[in-house]
Amino acid sequence: MILRYRRYDSTIELLKVGALVGTLLFAGLLYLYYVNLSSTRGYFLRQENQKLSTISFNFEILKTKLLDYKQLNRDTIQGTNGKRDVVDVRAEVVKLPGNTDLAYRN
Repeated sequence: MILRYRRYDSTIELLKVGALVGTLLFAGLLYLYYVNLSSTRGYFLRQENQKLSTISFNFEILKTKLLDYKQLNRDTIQGTNGKRDVVDVRAEVVKLPGNTDLAYRN
């Protein structure tokens, strides 16, 4: 009877340790999956934000050039000399990515 109880007790202890190891292993794999998923999303979000920053920077340069040309035209028109040179501004086209949603959604 005592031998049977010892075998039963060791089996129960082995099952407890196995369940604990299985739970920890499952939690570790779940953690690694979600950390990998979030870091991948973060990487691609950073890349798209860098592209957006580049486009915004180029747009600001274009706006500055246009303001300089407008100021030059205004100064030329306001000038008192008989010759009025007006600068012809040809706008540069800045391509924006079409239908790109940069918002993070689950």
